[in-house]
Amino acid sequence: MGLYIVDGDGTLLVALGKVYNNSSTIHNIPYADDVVRVNVIKILMGDAEVPFPTSEVHFVDQAVGTFIAWSTHLVRKVTNEVNFSPINPFSCC
Repeated sequence: MGLYIVDGDGTLLVALGKVYNNSSTIHNIPYADDVVRVNVIKILMGDAEVPFPTSEVHFVDQAVGTFIAWSTHLVRKVTNEVNFSPINPFSCC
């Protein structure tokens, strides 16, 4: 699943992750209905702030290997058309 953050008037894809719907807690803390438990698998923008920072995780690159809360409306399926490779400005057309 794509993990997005709010960026101005839109959203920005910052990571890929796995959603866990089988629990209503993260580290024994209950969360609201509009929040899901995720595990970041691939970082696309490590310096992006997570939607619900904790004492240990403020940025996406700190979220790997742990469960964090993410707003439900910011978790979406990613299609195959999304290109995750970095763009090389020196490559030709």
